[in-house]
Amino acid sequence: MIVLDTNQLRHATFPHGAVLGMLRKLAEIGGHALALPEMVVIEHVARHQHEIEQAVTSARKALATLGKAFEEDLTNRVADLSAEEAAQKRRTELEDSFVPLPTPPGAADEALAREANRRPPAERVWEDAEGKPVKAHGARDVVIWLTILEAASQTSEDIWFVSMDRDFGNEDKSDFHDALREEAHARLGENADRLRLLSGGIDQLLKELATPARAPKDLEDLLKSDLVAHAVHIGMHGPNLFMALLPIASGTAHGFLSQGLTLNESRVLRSKAYQVDDRIWVSAQLACRATKTFHYSVPEGSDVFSPRLTKVNFRFEATVLIELENGKAHSAEVVSHGPITIEESPRWNELLRQGISGRLSPENLVPDARSSDLTQPNGHGLLRSATA
Repeated sequence: MIVLDTNQLRHATFPHGAVLGMLRKLAEIGGHALALPEMVVIEHVARHQHEIEQAVTSARKALATLGKAFEEDLTNRVADLSAEEAAQKRRTELEDSFVPLPTPPGAADEALAREANRRPPAERVWEDAEGKPVKAHGARDVVIWLTILEAASQTSEDIWFVSMDRDFGNEDKSDFHDALREEAHARLGENADRLRLLSGGIDQLLKELATPARAPKDLEDLLKSDLVAHAVHIGMHGPNLFMALLPIASGTAHGFLSQGLTLNESRVLRSKAYQVDDRIWVSAQLACRATKTFHYSVPEGSDVFSPRLTKVNFRFEATVLIELENGKAHSAEVVSHGPITIEESPRWNELLRQGISGRLSPENLVPDARSSDLTQPNGHGLLRSATA
């Protein structure tokens, strides 16, 4: 089991980072579960909510200033944004992506006691260099440590705790602090050796799971291949994409046909490459532009429906994992994708003016069998990978 500390979850840029995408795949290959202590989830979600609150406040101020300049009320664009909702969404994402490790009973009281007594992994300093008292802190680190100990006592598998927090390690960063190692032996006996600290963080972990490799020189070309486009289409296909690209207006929809997604552009933001046996895995965070085509019909008489077609251009970020064999892409998978931004389109505006809305259920997502694009035969499946 691989357990991440708060600083490493941030380092992995959850949920769409290239490092995280590589970690997920290498953990899957090695049969390692990815886990988070409950306290790490709390810390991460609290920080995320704070950042969203700051962003929304800044956006409201900026829109108010622009509204005065252009004599238009623009603040309604962020009026309904809620940092609490964003925090709950992030918590759900974490719980779906990692094995949650609950805080053991009594851990909070023990943490406060250790903090007050300067016992590791709480801060051990009583005075600073000038002899002035230093305020006690580190109770959350204690809770994380007790959670890991409890998890180790409940499993027979190895547990790797990935953290760059100096309070957990000894001076040369080769192992847990001596006091923590003694506590682990007292609690776990000879099984204490199954508990390791990787103080070099995720980068150290990846090097242990695989061999760092150079990304191929033709990575940009590989990312523009039909294989990657197919993986992006599969990863984003389904009701969520359909709904995101088809805002509700007035009127009634009839006979929607959702045609395939076309990947127009994919630009590499970051990438990581590692070799496992004879395969090279490349995780790349991409900025993508794509087009999705919709066929629909609108009523022009009591029994007459006129066919329409519109193409919607949109942007998003995605983390794509590519498996290379003998220099060629063998498979590709979208491990995560970010929010969708719709680009302005005259045909899309025409659709909105016609007032199309109504039956936006998965049953509406029937692909056009005549499409030459990369279309899934089931219309609203959520397959996750493509193989050459």
